[in-house]
Amino acid sequence: MSDQIVTRIAGITFGISADRPLSQIQFDESYRDFGWDGEPEVTIQARYGALPPVALREEERVFDSEKVWSLYHSDEADIFVLRSPAFGFQPYRVAVFRDHFRHGEVYNLPRPGGQSDGALLSNPLEFPLAEVLMVCLMARGRGLMVHACGLDDGGRGYLFAGNSTHGKSTMAGIWRDEATVLNDDRIVLRWREGRFWMYGTPWHGDYTGVSPMGLPLEKIFFLRHAADNQLRQVDGTAAASMLLARSFLPLWDAGGMAFSLDFCARVAQAVPCYELGFVPDHDVIDFVR
Repeated sequence: MSDQIVTRIAGITFGISADRPLSQIQFDESYRDFGWDGEPEVTIQARYGALPPVALREEERVFDSEKVWSLYHSDEADIFVLRSPAFGFQPYRVAVFRDHFRHGEVYNLPRPGGQSDGALLSNPLEFPLAEVLMVCLMARGRGLMVHACGLDDGGRGYLFAGNSTHGKSTMAGIWRDEATVLNDDRIVLRWREGRFWMYGTPWHGDYTGVSPMGLPLEKIFFLRHAADNQLRQVDGTAAASMLLARSFLPLWDAGGMAFSLDFCARVAQAVPCYELGFVPDHDVIDFVR
């Protein structure tokens, strides 16, 4: 049996090992197609049973999502602290990362009730840790994660960007028999081979179909609901601002924010962008094509 699980997401390879048999850990089904055979760029050791004796100083807290997760930064490490109502909002998971988020230890408390019922151990990267870790990794000059549905329509990479209720999952359902859905909610954008590419991730919304593939980004559509199908091209600062407003941003990292702002501007300059008002039926497929 392998002593680690290796998964590759948007060109970043993660190796996960644990102090328990990996068969006891409940990895999400959505990760199934993201397996990889290569050497990991990011290594993660999962530990179960107790939280680490790390000092959390208020002056080192750089972000607090209010009750869900917090991030602390010091010269030695970046520390994520996760809380849940199931644990009385006390920490149930602490992740200590070093070397610019490339090596980490994730400490997990047992679920309430223990394992007497044979329940599997929790996924050390379950929401929101994996997504936040990806945001941190992308912010270090790698790319950007956006709120979007990504599609491969016969080699044409379409990105339908939008926040909650804008229609990303609806769009995924409409196209499901016409194109490959990479993800309906979280897509990673990266610069590769002289072009911007988009990649699927395992972290889906209401539409559960995901794909690990990536392809060049051909067009961006900013979604809104409308009485009929409408298209309006947006350029320059307006397009960059719309993309920025639909991105997962490293608000705690000044350097990462500067990179993200510049990245959005470069994407908007290189890729045609449109505001798409749409009716949720199959007519929008021919309209987009």
